[in-house]
Amino acid sequence: MSFTRKKLFLFGFFALLLVGIPLTIFTLQKQQEVRSRAAKSTNLTFSPNSSATAPLTKSIGDDVSLDVMVDPGQNLVSFVKLEIQYDPDKLTTAAANAFQPNTTVFPSTIEGPVYTPGKIAVTLSVGSDPTKAVQTKVKAATFTFKALAATATGTPTLVTYSATTQVLSIGSTDQASENVLSSAQPATIVINGPAGTITPTVSITNTPTPTATATGTPTPTLIAALTSTPTLTPTPTVVGSTATPNVPPACSSLAVDRATTGTVPYAITFTANGTDSDGTVSKVTFNFGDGQVSDVTTGGGIGTKSVNTQIAHTYTNAGTYQATAMLTDSNNGVSTTGSCVQTITAEAAGSTGGTTSIATATPTIAATGSTEVIFGIGTVSLLLMIGGSLLFFIL
Repeated sequence: MSFTRKKLFLFGFFALLLVGIPLTIFTLQKQQEVRSRAAKSTNLTFSPNSSATAPLTKSIGDDVSLDVMVDPGQNLVSFVKLEIQYDPDKLTTAAANAFQPNTTVFPSTIEGPVYTPGKIAVTLSVGSDPTKAVQTKVKAATFTFKALAATATGTPTLVTYSATTQVLSIGSTDQASENVLSSAQPATIVINGPAGTITPTVSITNTPTPTATATGTPTPTLIAALTSTPTLTPTPTVVGSTATPNVPPACSSLAVDRATTGTVPYAITFTANGTDSDGTVSKVTFNFGDGQVSDVTTGGGIGTKSVNTQIAHTYTNAGTYQATAMLTDSNNGVSTTGSCVQTITAEAAGSTGGTTSIATATPTIAATGSTEVIFGIGTVSLLLMIGGSLLFFIL
């Protein structure tokens, strides 16, 4: 009878192992999954603060200094990749000190600064010491521009963070290569300039002079008197005019709100930025590369000289597509695609593809992954085996 009881307990013990080990694996994997989801709480702003209702006001020729502020929230920021975009027709980088990093907070400049028309790219790091990670709101760097041209009334120019701007964190719940940027607020600038005046030129081409001619026999009592003086009204003379050819609009950038690679159905939002120097932008045409084309004729600055127009699109079939944006102005001029191009890769479900993370020197932190799962499984299994053995000998 005692042997039968031992057999029952042994069967119960093995049943407990069969249930306990998968349950342990599931629990540990869930914990690992929670850790792998970075808490995106870092915000980027410019200082001094500005908005559409309270823009920064400058004049042509003024310097415009903007501090990049990093608010890490719940993250421990160790790395910031900045890509700053601006309208090169309104702003240019200052001749000296266009970029000044805050070396107290970010002592290492890994890349850049790289200057291209309308864009500045630079990558900053706290270095290899994890205790230097940013935990409070700090100034990362200062960018200095010079105002080139006046903005249109009611249409300020923007300095923005592009979609490739990235922030990495070494927090215990954050993956080393996962972007923890939550939001990035632009700077809004109004540039004032002297108003031009046109003074019309009036030219008088003829001044008639009255001429008196005496005929016949003079009479001594004849008195000639001029009783009235003709009044001449000058008429402006148009010397000539030359028709100025239309200058097509320029599309300066096509930004996206997320990575350019994803699994179908893959929804992504495009933002086209551009200007028209001698008219207004009447339409933005988005070609998503998958056979779908959309025209945007309202909102986003349409009807003004400068546009910042958004549109959402979902790729439903796997493949690599080239999305473009073109601007049409009020005189039917059309921009070239230029820099307004994005390559989108839509992958089939279950694909192992993905984006390549940026290789950078990151602080060494405790590994979280399959090693921990194996250790947890082994620990639980050992405890169950010890418990079963004790039960066997007791009974």
